[in-house]
Amino acid sequence: NFYIVYLGDSPLSKQSAVQKHIGLLSSVKGSEHGAKESIVYSYTKSFNAFAAKLSENEAEMLKGLDEVASVFPNRYRKLHTTKSWDFIGLPLTAKRNLKFERNIIVGLLDTGITPQSESFKDDGFGPPPSKWKGTCGRFMNFSGCNNKIIGAKYYKLDGNPDPADILSPIDMDGHGTHTSSTLAGNLVRDANLYGLAKGTARGAVPSARIAMYKVCWASSGCADMDILAALDDATSDGVDIISISIGGGTQDFVTDSIS
Repeated sequence: NFYIVYLGDSPLSKQSAVQKHIGLLSSVKGSEHGAKESIVYSYTKSFNAFAAKLSENEAEMLKGLDEVASVFPNRYRKLHTTKSWDFIGLPLTAKRNLKFERNIIVGLLDTGITPQSESFKDDGFGPPPSKWKGTCGRFMNFSGCNNKIIGAKYYKLDGNPDPADILSPIDMDGHGTHTSSTLAGNLVRDANLYGLAKGTARGAVPSARIAMYKVCWASSGCADMDILAALDDATSDGVDIISISIGGGTQDFVTDSIS
């Protein structure tokens, strides 16, 4: 099974953090080779943790080490959605500041995105804000990047192929495309649902940029260890807002990966 081992605040450097992670794993695996074989992620940018394949006994041994704050199993989450704008009391008539909006970067942890959608065209958009440090589609089997979709990555390292999905930020489920357009979709006139409810579709902040971090898969759900890797990247990439329409059963605060 996979476990997440949390050590606390951000490390001094990525190299020192990875060395520390390997060292802790070696102490329960019995060798550095075994440690390197078992580790899946090292989280080194915004917090200090790692994910690794461990036995229940090895996980208990790590819990007993002074350097370790907590150890919890890698759980799989389910997709959620709700009437977001009604919930926060944001009416369609809310005043907008277009100059400010163009510099907002929204990071979404979801099922991916459909770049061909009218909601994500970049007509009238300039280059990404200078604060953006992320990448879009590089080595990710994705060609939908533009000045609207400025980030696109995927995360799946549990070794279990998903026959209903593809290793790409492309959305095969529809949930990520839905949440992206809800947050930052362009104004699309004459939108309708099979000829019904015709009107103009728009997101809350149509001028905002989108960075998609695909962590949810069509048949296997959303793994905690992938969610944490995306959170680590998103904070380092320079996103302003993180959207995670994901949930699961009730857990203790200290063993909930999103908390």
